Amino acid sequence: MSLLDNLTKKFSVDKNTVTLSVRVTNEENAVLQEIADVVGCNRQDVIYQLIQDYAIPAWQQMKIESDLDAIDPEDYSGTSYFLLNTNKTNSIIDHNIILEKGIAATFEDDYINKMNRIKKDDVVFLYESGSGIVAYGIANGQNIDEQHPEKINHKSMRYQTLSDFTLLKKPLSARDIKNILSKDIPFAQTLSKVKEGSLLYSHISNL
Repeated sequence: MSLLDNLTKKFSVDKNTVTLSVRVTNEENAVLQEIADVVGCNRQDVIYQLIQDYAIPAWQQMKIESDLDAIDPEDYSGTSYFLLNTNKTNSIIDHNIILEKGIAATFEDDYINKMNRIKKDDVVFLYESGSGIVAYGIANGQNIDEQHPEKINHKSMRYQTLSDFTLLKKPLSARDIKNILSKDIPFAQTLSKVKEGSLLYSHISNL
């Protein structure tokens, strides 16, 4: 279905929204206005639908491809460091549960097995999309499967309790993380192992 077709459906915007300012050229603004005039909506509606039709599907595909990337053979000697996405882009409830309970958690059958990679005494950094690392803790190595995941609109949930759980006063941004590690990190991935994570841990511990 085309952009114009979707716009004519008179979609309703989610109540949980934020205001977003976008700078465009005069020519681009004219195009947006013409589309809006033809359909009978406003420019904000056009931009919103563009995000729904193109940006969100592209992000979802990027996340799938990232999660399917080959994983290096695990080294179970010593401490490993992991970056866990709090799933805020999919569910603010998931994000809040993780931070309020001080846990590392993954959701749904396609992702819960990733928790099995985390062993006792590994360090888990909790990454909030759009903000950065917001908390961290030490894994206890004991995976727990939530008995009633349907209460939070999931089919499955697996988690570990984090000891020495610490909420950062200010998130450590994606840019700062890259600078500390001198490499790119797959932030969209559900769970990723951070090579040289000790550098990141040392930095965060001293904040």
